[in-house]
Amino acid sequence: MSGKKSDASSLKLVGGRLCLDFMNTVGYRGCIDLGEYFNNYQDLVAWSRHAGTISHREAKTLSLKAAKYPAKAQYALSRAIELREIIYSIFSAVAEDKPPAKKDLGVFNNYLSRTMTLSRIIQTKNGLFWDSNGDKANLDWIINPIVRSAADLMVSEELQKIKKCADPICGWLFLDISRNQSRRWCDMKDCGNRAKASRFYQKKQLSRLVNS
Repeated sequence: MSGKKSDASSLKLVGGRLCLDFMNTVGYRGCIDLGEYFNNYQDLVAWSRHAGTISHREAKTLSLKAAKYPAKAQYALSRAIELREIIYSIFSAVAEDKPPAKKDLGVFNNYLSRTMTLSRIIQTKNGLFWDSNGDKANLDWIINPIVRSAADLMVSEELQKIKKCADPICGWLFLDISRNQSRRWCDMKDCGNRAKASRFYQKKQLSRLVNS
């Protein structure tokens, strides 16, 4: 859990997969105030550029279109946030060894159906990759790479490696690819160090009580 609040382009990408990093665009899953990073469509563009799902040119095109059509931009943002919360609910259940809710899978499948209609496999010098044959200037197109990433993870063997940060206030998700599956924190330098500091403080306070 890190990055300056309201600056989506500075968030650490510690999830291990694009869709997990997308879900980690709130500061505090364990609080009523999530600490939202997507406060407007420009934040979504900034994060997408940061995560590498759009080019500089595509980001500029989307930003200009969002400024021209603010109502459409707000609708696209609301869909992105809905998608984020749906896949967070699905993967959070998996991390807790629970079956995802059928309702959540149903909503996600609606997003997936639309994305697959606009998707294709292309040949590049580095191999075969997903691409979109839809209009990349469409404000809603920006979530397509997220949908594909989530779908790929859902049907992969890596699904069972998803974990939730041990800090209950954080709640970020990540893929634990450590050798012995022992990773506990989204970021050891952030939540891990904060937990260590908390344990040290509690131990110090207990020592004072015992010796007083």
